[in-house]
Amino acid sequence: MRLAFDSRPTANPQGLGRYSRGLLQALRDTADEQDEVLEVHRPRGADIFHTPWVQGAMLHSPCPMVVTLYDIAALKLPSERLRGGGMHLHLRHLALQRASHVIVPSDIVANEAVAEFGLEHERLAVIPEAPHPATLTGGTAPATVTAGRLAEPAAPAAWTWEDAARETWRVYRRALAHPHRPCVSAWRRPQSLVGRRASRARPI
Repeated sequence: MRLAFDSRPTANPQGLGRYSRGLLQALRDTADEQDEVLEVHRPRGADIFHTPWVQGAMLHSPCPMVVTLYDIAALKLPSERLRGGGMHLHLRHLALQRASHVIVPSDIVANEAVAEFGLEHERLAVIPEAPHPATLTGGTAPATVTAGRLAEPAAPAAWTWEDAARETWRVYRRALAHPHRPCVSAWRRPQSLVGRRASRARPI
């Protein structure tokens, strides 16, 4: 499998950058012999495209696309809703709708993605990111992933980036076997915009 991974967010010093760096390295470490990881944001000649941020999602990806919805709150910021008269958020929403699968870090984000963007549960994969080493105290392991849902911890060992990468490779293979590439002809206005527009309506 030729994986095109959008590595631009790795330069981010914040949480998104840590997620992107940790996952990218772990994907390389857990790849099979026939797998190839390319750091590009234009997936020409690739079998699968993964962008770890919504900003990198493509409207017309040449191959099945996987998007990580790392922080849905960022898409609800007033600056995002007002940018370009809402057209910027419109295009991001359309690109997200065209993703074959969407990875989210928790059930909370998964439920918000369904409510806010109308994504189907079967297209969502809940894969937690590995905790920062400084937060590990030798206690109970983070929740693991079972059938796209968070399950109870199954072992005392900590959840690692390698665990997250193995689950992510499984998502890639599901996307290749059952690609979801809809032709989006209508935009479903996000709930954050619906409420804002209603509040501005003037009585006649």
